[in-house]
Amino acid sequence: MSVTIDDIADMLTATIANQPRGKFTDISSEYNQFIVMPFLFTKAGGLVMKKGGVNIEETLMIEHGGRSRWVGELDEDTYLFLDHLKKMQVKFVLLTDNMIFTRGEMLANRGKERINNIIKPRRHALFLRVAHTMEDAFFAVPDQSDELTPWGLKYWLVKNDTAGFNGGLPAGFSKVGNIDLTQAPTFKNYTAQYTAVTKPDLITKMKRGFRKVQWKMPHKMSGVDGDTSNDKRFYMVNEDVLENLEDIGEGQNENLGKDVSSVTGGRGMGIRMDGEGDVLFKKRPIVWAQQLDSDTSDPVYGVDLNTFHAIGRQGENMRLDKFKEVPGQHRVVAAHLDHQMQFINTNRRANFVISK
Repeated sequence: MSVTIDDIADMLTATIANQPRGKFTDISSEYNQFIVMPFLFTKAGGLVMKKGGVNIEETLMIEHGGRSRWVGELDEDTYLFLDHLKKMQVKFVLLTDNMIFTRGEMLANRGKERINNIIKPRRHALFLRVAHTMEDAFFAVPDQSDELTPWGLKYWLVKNDTAGFNGGLPAGFSKVGNIDLTQAPTFKNYTAQYTAVTKPDLITKMKRGFRKVQWKMPHKMSGVDGDTSNDKRFYMVNEDVLENLEDIGEGQNENLGKDVSSVTGGRGMGIRMDGEGDVLFKKRPIVWAQQLDSDTSDPVYGVDLNTFHAIGRQGENMRLDKFKEVPGQHRVVAAHLDHQMQFINTNRRANFVISK
């Protein structure tokens, strides 16, 4: 019985769905560590699934009206009417890729292990390309004229030499997430400038930045977000900064647990080394982001994953279609992966960036 191209397509679809066995060593990846997949695109991180629609919308409360009044018993009332809410809006963008197999290569590798050795690495390579593409986009300098790629880290967290909530508009943009900052001046991230990776300089400014981005509501209300989440916070630096922080952590008195800030005036510790030698700040990891190595400003990004999300569109979140014959190439079958997504930060002031 001859094997048709439809048979091959069905076999490939079923085999990939069943996660075929087979072992190989991947030495193709260009990045030592990935940020988007393990930190942003997981439920433990910032992943948020959205249903339908062309745009992603989040509602921000930008004004609370100032202060209440202390009055006398017979004082006349005054009334306040405010437009408290603004809609932030970002558009889904579409990533696509595919993998193909030919009839000839499938027929030449019909033994079980040989077929798996063809299928599994090709599928692995597909998702590696997707991961590298999202990493590149997340760390890229935003371009207002580019409507095809998502808005990443440097769009949402903007550097400024002045200490305070001065992380405003990325260069070339007039709004952030469709929010006019003149109408919503609190929609800015915290910024500061440092000169050297030392305890009196960078670490002191990191501690100050950490305190400044702590937001706690006086009482909880259903449907209202805004509190800072420390258990979902992590820090990104380049290799030069990380090596200097490691030197500080390794040089501490052992009785302090290699903590360079034993008194922090709040929860958690300062920079220290954990049991595996990794550097922590306030008990949260300081992650080497290889993609920042070329950034000569040596930034330290303090990211709250409760506010920073990689959003996948429901129904097209890493959707891999069935294999089909390629039109005009009757001996080739292909499966396409489509992924609609966007990066979004719903509370910029819960995040900071400190740079030289």
